[in-house]
Amino acid sequence: MSQIKFAIDFDSSYTNVYKLGAGLVLSEPTVCAVEDDGGFKIKALGKDAYKLIGKTTKSTKIVFPVFEGEIVNEKVAAEMLFGFLAKVGYTSKLLGCSAIFGVPCGATQEMLEKYKRVANVVGIGKVYFAEKPLLSALGQRIALTDSSARFVIDMSGGTTSIAAISLSGVISGLSINYGSNKISADIIDYVAEKFGVQIGLQTAEKLKREISSLEDGDGLSLIVSGRDVKTGEVKTLTIRSDSIMQPIKQYYDKIYQIASEVIKKLPPETSAEIRRSGIYVSGVSSKAYGLEKYYADKFGLKVSVAEDGLYSVAIGGGIAIADKETLKKVCIDL
Repeated sequence: MSQIKFAIDFDSSYTNVYKLGAGLVLSEPTVCAVEDDGGFKIKALGKDAYKLIGKTTKSTKIVFPVFEGEIVNEKVAAEMLFGFLAKVGYTSKLLGCSAIFGVPCGATQEMLEKYKRVANVVGIGKVYFAEKPLLSALGQRIALTDSSARFVIDMSGGTTSIAAISLSGVISGLSINYGSNKISADIIDYVAEKFGVQIGLQTAEKLKREISSLEDGDGLSLIVSGRDVKTGEVKTLTIRSDSIMQPIKQYYDKIYQIASEVIKKLPPETSAEIRRSGIYVSGVSSKAYGLEKYYADKFGLKVSVAEDGLYSVAIGGGIAIADKETLKKVCIDL
């Protein structure tokens, strides 16, 4: 039996799975609905569980097993990952399965051990890890060599990884617990304060996904419903892109400030090369309208936003696990 190989981006917001020979085979929210009766039974996972947020009964609770890039509930994480892989034809009876996981830049040994334990429970025999900026670069087909320097910002759900990289590894980088989930939380707070309406997580995510914009005067709009914070009654209103630009910009501005500090501290030769090649942006938050121009103006550099930013890490992992030499170069030594 030929060895089955996966690349997995097990992120706080989405789980993306790449299967060697088949390509990207799964992309679903990293969430479970669990029967809360003293036992343990998953009632729904992924997109099916996401639909239940805010609609569960007392016997069901919603669980997010990955928080800020770290596995916080290993039991649920293992059940969820097995469920996701089962959707693409995997069973733990298959022999010789291996997988590479994309992890936040600078992931600690403790974080990696949690991922490894979960993978072993699922039945994955050989586990590799690589930092997300490296895999994102591969997934974007960015030309990398041992001596080339590229600058990548990968905006995941719970974390954002920022790094100057080459094919030989991370030159300088970091990960902050400030991902796209923060945008959703800020939108909820902002809409409650500005419009007096309490909206739910799914509504905030929809606003972020469909009308988030960094271009002044953008006329995109969306009709949403929520609860009037004073009367408790259902209230419907139209929200425009420019109406929620403040919480949107708040996130991207903070990432810009941190990335700028990383660039300032780079060795002169690396900094000069990055100024020639520019900045590459990927991740679930990379699709905000106007981001490319917004960042190009702020950084004063060329900015390239990944066409499939949500999937870049998983696709890059697939490229890495397909080639022994590339895998050897990008993997974290345990």
